[in-house]
Amino acid sequence: MTDHLGLFDRHGDDDTGELNLTDLRAALLKTAAAPAAPAVRSTPRRRQRAIRQAAAKRRKRRNRHTLIAVLVLAIIAAGVVVGFKVWRKDSTAIPDFTGNGTSETVVRVGSGDTLTDIAGTLATDGVVASAESFINASAGNGDVPKIKTGYYKVRLHASAVAAVAAITDPVAHVGQLRLIPGRQLADITNAGTVIPGYISEITKKACVPLDGVSRCFTADQLWQAEETADPGSVGVVAWAIAGVQKAPDAKKRLEGILVPGDYDIPPNATALQTLEAVVSASAAYWNATDIVAGSKSLGRSPYQLAIAASLVEREGNSSANMPQVARVIYNRLAKPMKLQFDSTVDYSLGHSQLSTTAAERANPSPYNTYVADGLPPTPITSPGPQALDSALNPAVGPWLYFVKVDKQGDFCFSVTFAQHSKCVTRARANGVFGG
Repeated sequence: MTDHLGLFDRHGDDDTGELNLTDLRAALLKTAAAPAAPAVRSTPRRRQRAIRQAAAKRRKRRNRHTLIAVLVLAIIAAGVVVGFKVWRKDSTAIPDFTGNGTSETVVRVGSGDTLTDIAGTLATDGVVASAESFINASAGNGDVPKIKTGYYKVRLHASAVAAVAAITDPVAHVGQLRLIPGRQLADITNAGTVIPGYISEITKKACVPLDGVSRCFTADQLWQAEETADPGSVGVVAWAIAGVQKAPDAKKRLEGILVPGDYDIPPNATALQTLEAVVSASAAYWNATDIVAGSKSLGRSPYQLAIAASLVEREGNSSANMPQVARVIYNRLAKPMKLQFDSTVDYSLGHSQLSTTAAERANPSPYNTYVADGLPPTPITSPGPQALDSALNPAVGPWLYFVKVDKQGDFCFSVTFAQHSKCVTRARANGVFGG
């Protein structure tokens, strides 16, 4: 074994065999500085097994925590996806109510309204949740395009399907009024039967109960409006205002001003509002006729033409004889000669009959043309289109008399009283009227 301390090394020629102190000191320092080798200790087997088991448990816990974290993240991610889909669906869904609706209400469909207009009205009034829902529910429904101008009773907060079914039901269309030609403002009796007048008809049609509760005006309240309202304020056509104001009987001052035809009147409005609605609509009709121009060509005022047309309506009974009746009126007025129409006697007495008695014809009413000269002070009824056209375009002829000669409605027109007497005899023979 070689000693590597280098204490006794010989170095060439300097090898003397003596101890080199410098080398000895360096060697000792080198030996002291060298680290000692660690002692190796053996670990008991039980301890090693415990360490391995603890490590295994730690690995299991880490795996379990990792799995739980992954599952939680997956659940959160799924929730985000579902929530986004629900939000997107809700944000794009068309709003709609459910069920048949709650309380009743009335909506108005205007003239010329399209499906989009109607849907918008229903949405604005709270009948449906959205216009789009009503439009979609109307697809393929053949009754929707048949919806007419007017007022409809439906329910608030109804599903679009229920709203479509409700507004297309014929009973939903309320406020419909039909004024028949030849009727008067007041009720009249005919052979013991009461014939409703315009005031009664308007009162009836304007009343639309909602949820079983009626808030309607009475016929008396409508009569009060007719008697007291300012003609211009309620919409009387301009050329008739002076005649209306001069009427000798307030209950007759709007006679003949309401034009026969179909109306849509606002349900549950006041009596004055309802009267204004009908009178204003009538004025629009009058303004669309040729009555102003026609009256000038006949040398009469438009109001006088309206009165003459009302007489033609009550005395004539067909488009065939009405122009001749109108000519008789103008021929008698030109003479001058009393008109002597039984219809004016009936009007003054509030009834309707084919002939009158001598006592009735003696009634001193300004409407009785057997007593009073010229035309009655107001129309005696509302003339229809045929009567008005006949008054504007009378037949050409010299007739001064006419009488209904049979129950089929044929008339006999005469120039002289002698000719007329023969026609009257013929009428009696046919049982048209008594002696």
